[in-house]
Amino acid sequence: MTNSGQPSGFLLIDKPAGMSSFDMIRQLRKQTSVRAFGHAGTLDPFATGLMILAYNKYTRLLTLLETADKEYTATLILGTQTSTGDPEGEITGTSEQVITSEQIEDVKAQVLQIKSLKPPLHSAIKVDGKRSYARARANEEFDLPERDSRVFTFEIVEYDYPKLVYACRVSKGTYIRSLSQFIAQALNTVGYTKELTRTAIAAISLKQANRLDAITAQTLESLSTPVHIILPDLESLALKGNELLRIRNGNPIANQGSDNSQILIFDEQQVCHGYAVRKENLLYPKVNI
Repeated sequence: MTNSGQPSGFLLIDKPAGMSSFDMIRQLRKQTSVRAFGHAGTLDPFATGLMILAYNKYTRLLTLLETADKEYTATLILGTQTSTGDPEGEITGTSEQVITSEQIEDVKAQVLQIKSLKPPLHSAIKVDGKRSYARARANEEFDLPERDSRVFTFEIVEYDYPKLVYACRVSKGTYIRSLSQFIAQALNTVGYTKELTRTAIAAISLKQANRLDAITAQTLESLSTPVHIILPDLESLALKGNELLRIRNGNPIANQGSDNSQILIFDEQQVCHGYAVRKENLLYPKVNI
């Protein structure tokens, strides 16, 4: 609940396969009658797993999750290539080369050294104002530059050719479809991501998520997750009286401490009012909600 009395909060949802991220928001609007939703990172329609959503005023806090690492479990099918890099595309290439378990182990070191990857052409990235996937579907000629990508952990969960299941923790902006194609190319073959599940965002696990159909107007607030659980590593301050009023009116206040660009602001009832920046012992409001 925000200071205005209007219900606002975060939701942790296990996205089902077959829905786009916007399809899920559209469904939530029907189930809750809330119009304003936002999310911290899309998932492709074929993918499942954790999505962090905010509703009403808490959508303004989603920027604090923009740089969060994410964890996935993916199923890569070696020897077959699709136009989209996932099961929704047409088969565009095959290879009969069988990859050994030893080769799979050898590629792990290469994956952990990745510094950038090229996003899939079938993605939501805008190119001159038009979505990349729309250009790809129209058979337009274009290219996407590589983006910074890091793979912090990489583990082989199962390998039974042609199926390779792996788990990884990656940086912001890393497309798992691109990672799967990198792995296939490193093995001198082709491949596509058949299944994908996001298992964590920052400190939040898929185990904490609710089913989409469990979120209704009646359960919305009880199934919402507190800000301090969504953002446990951020500094927080409880302000009261004139200090809180000045911050909410856009004015700085004196506040001793280290410089910090992301400080959550709460009142005495632990209601979040936004976040602020501390610089040279002055606290400046950045986002008020």
